[in-house]
Amino acid sequence: MLLDHNARQALNAIGDRREMIVYLKDEVTDVQLATLMDKVRQYFGEPTYVSRKQAWDEFSQQVGDPELLSGVEDNPLPASLRVRLKPELLSFAAMEQAAKQVLAFPEVEDVRYGAEYVRRLDEFSSGLRAATVAAGALVALAIVLVLYNTLRLTVLARRQQVEVMLRLGASDRFIATPYLCEALLQTTMATGLTFLPWTWALGFVGGALFVAWMASSAALGRILRVIGS
Repeated sequence: MLLDHNARQALNAIGDRREMIVYLKDEVTDVQLATLMDKVRQYFGEPTYVSRKQAWDEFSQQVGDPELLSGVEDNPLPASLRVRLKPELLSFAAMEQAAKQVLAFPEVEDVRYGAEYVRRLDEFSSGLRAATVAAGALVALAIVLVLYNTLRLTVLARRQQVEVMLRLGASDRFIATPYLCEALLQTTMATGLTFLPWTWALGFVGGALFVAWMASSAALGRILRVIGS
């Protein structure tokens, strides 16, 4: 869970940098631009206008060497909108659909959103979730095996006392309750994680306690039946 939590935090940070670049046609007027920005803001996300001059200045800074751009007479870069997409549009399928819809606007020349990058990021995220589920299943199995065998040995070490209690009429539930409480208490102590968000820690403790209760009940039920026979 710790690995999954930190990986999700990293993916969210990367996802926050996802954006859609909407390249505008040269003949777009200020009125058309304002209308387009309103539509984009309403349906897709928060747009930021980048003029041709701003685009050229940013490109010049990225290149770094003015000599490399000395032969360029006219600014070839178009004006654009950088759209910070809404959270529900950050997946590959949603971004692809949004790009098609934006491209249909008459003021738009082209749309870019890093399709391959977004697709690979989504695939990695899906693979991470699958790996987390598999690791969680292995941990749950380990809890079951450890608790089952520990309780079995604990009860067998007190076999004489348990036999006496059974012959005196004690029920299986009465005998098993102290062992079950001890198993749940030790499981709670072992899962007291402070480096996870409280909702994650609470979910982890709850899941661990549920698995511990199942394993303990199965172990105690079986061993008490063996002793009682």
